[in-house]
Amino acid sequence: MGLSASQARYLSLTARKSNVEYQIEQLTQEKLMLANQMDTEAYLWSEGMNVQHLYYDPDGTGSSTTDLSRLSYQIVTGDIEDGGLGMRVADSYGRIVVTELPEPMPEGMTVANYVVEPYALQADYFESNLKTGNWFIQNIGDDGQWHDQSLDGSSFIYQGVDQQDFNVANAEYERKMESLERIDKKFDMQIQQLSTEQSALETEMDSIKKVIDKNIEETFKTFG
Repeated sequence: MGLSASQARYLSLTARKSNVEYQIEQLTQEKLMLANQMDTEAYLWSEGMNVQHLYYDPDGTGSSTTDLSRLSYQIVTGDIEDGGLGMRVADSYGRIVVTELPEPMPEGMTVANYVVEPYALQADYFESNLKTGNWFIQNIGDDGQWHDQSLDGSSFIYQGVDQQDFNVANAEYERKMESLERIDKKFDMQIQQLSTEQSALETEMDSIKKVIDKNIEETFKTFG
């Protein structure tokens, strides 16, 4: 191969090598972004698994949410004869939480003693207000007075992760992670192939450079 041809070939290989290096850089960047996405999915999964709900546990075992009902306004305020707890719900101002004002108004009570919350019948809304301390469950003590009932100290309240929600979220997380891992392996294979090509190009470039150096040396000898 003549000097001109060798130089042309060397320049061509240099361009190809630069292109390969650029592709490796791009794939490496995509792998980094993918890794961040996998970290995000893991974080969201962890956060989702830590979301606990309040359940009504009539037996006081508190071992599983599988067969338990969500704690609700209806259960708390329902009559004992009908399976309720016969308690009441009050807000942080001491007002009784109702879905509608009683009719007739109980003796000694006025509208100011109540707060109307129609959304109290929704389990998530009810639970959120209990957890944030906006509302309190109250029961009648031996002294005939209403007292706040602690969520943690109650035998009929169990806090836990919904098993069905857990199974669904876990299956979705595993599906997403399997997909992301397949993409990551594809990136690894592409980077490996490009790295092999890069190594081959470098080997050929070294060989051609030696030829060029030899041609230059022989040219100088000829005119020396």
